[in-house]
Amino acid sequence: MNALVHLTHDCNLRCPYCFTGAKFAREMTVETAKRSAEFIVDHAKEHGQRAVFSFFGGEPMMAFDTLREMVLHAEKVADERGVHAVFRMNTNGLLIKEEHLAFFEQHDLIFILSIDGNQAMHDAERITESGHGSFEALAKKLPRFLEHNPGMMASVVVTPTNLKFAADGIRFLFDAGFRFLIIKPDITQPWSEADVAELSRQYELVAEDYLARMRRGDDLYLNLFDDKWINHAKGAEGISIRCDVGTSQISIAPSGNIYPCVRWVKEEEDTVPRLGDVWQGFIPHKLDEIRAASHAPKSPCGDCSYNDGRCANECACEHYSATGRIDTPAPALCEHERVMVPIADRVGNTLWREQNPIFLRKLYPKLAQIRTTTRSGEGATST
Repeated sequence: MNALVHLTHDCNLRCPYCFTGAKFAREMTVETAKRSAEFIVDHAKEHGQRAVFSFFGGEPMMAFDTLREMVLHAEKVADERGVHAVFRMNTNGLLIKEEHLAFFEQHDLIFILSIDGNQAMHDAERITESGHGSFEALAKKLPRFLEHNPGMMASVVVTPTNLKFAADGIRFLFDAGFRFLIIKPDITQPWSEADVAELSRQYELVAEDYLARMRRGDDLYLNLFDDKWINHAKGAEGISIRCDVGTSQISIAPSGNIYPCVRWVKEEEDTVPRLGDVWQGFIPHKLDEIRAASHAPKSPCGDCSYNDGRCANECACEHYSATGRIDTPAPALCEHERVMVPIADRVGNTLWREQNPIFLRKLYPKLAQIRTTTRSGEGATST
């Protein structure tokens, strides 16, 4: 089970695109945290799964004392139950200090950093409560973060406001030492025709930069391209990132209420579907309803040529946030994918023609191994 644990509704930033609802000082109690840990571990044991704790918010570092107590209790309970516990966190990084990094290392807690590229892109949206940009404070921490975890993943949100800086922002992150980037468009707001045209221009620049890096041997992951290739090469059976809302993933609010996923954790809204709580368990049939709606065909997709596993139209949580329906993607998502898929195809086709070793290893590891063995044999023969 992957449980996204919302330790607090509060945050030290006020990003306008944030999907977790109003920011207010409601923090999960230690009692609720411990009960949540037991619930997660017990559910994982029942289904023969790992217990994956993904700390979320708000900003989870604002509730670090609770996080620490939950980790310690979860380790104890998991050890008693014979379950493997894994700890992850999504954070803006601004509150992380050296003593926190030591705790993360001791308990193998890996964090994903929310950072929107370079200063121009980041400060366009990721602002403090007083309205100031947060980039300078975060940039000072990046070298230590990457030293702590060279494989740290960065999460970037592209919006109509910061869009014009996207290519430079993504380039900055790769130059700074990040090897794994997740880029997500904010599809909850409308994108104009001019925005879509600029999106295409920016992504073409990203594509050329990514090609250059792959050609010189940089082993990178950029979901915009890599996920499209994997989905195309391996088909529906091999899709690496598929919505599993209500199946193997849930969200737990500071109150202990259980929701299908992160975008539903808005306890101030009575209309948001709740699956139960960590004391009483799941509400009968609620999980089945959510799963059925999530797996149903997406209503506007029909026979769209991109509805073949490459389109990122699987996220029920994102659809609900944008349209109020699990089975109805936002129009902005369609526009994004119409821009993205052809660019990803072009980059992938280019790397295939060039027989790029990193590309082959990612998508066709057996073929890459054969080619490596053959080349080794050729070298031995010529010597």
